[in-house]
Amino acid sequence: MKKLMLLALLFAACRTEIKPLIRDETVKKKVRNTVNDCSVHDYPTATDLPTGSQNIGWITVKRMATDDETFEALRKEVCAKGGDAMSQMHWIRASGASVADPPVELEANAWVTP
Repeated sequence: MKKLMLLALLFAACRTEIKPLIRDETVKKKVRNTVNDCSVHDYPTATDLPTGSQNIGWITVKRMATDDETFEALRKEVCAKGGDAMSQMHWIRASGASVADPPVELEANAWVTP
């Protein structure tokens, strides 16, 4: 009787049902702002860029009224230099400024990807 109960418990416990993963195609892809058919991709670091990317240098823009306007100005500058990617984006504060002071410029490393 003990073996029969153990067998029944084992049989009941092994009836786990896993539903298959169904990919939901309604997910919207993230769209970047484009400037005159120039799309600039943001990479966190230079090592994340595709192999064969060419560095075209650091690009700095003054801070605008909003952060979005500043990011757009930086993308325009990268496009104007012939780039299509940027990495290591960071804010720059004025010399001698406190941590509480707002940054005055935005800088990023510009790249041309293959």
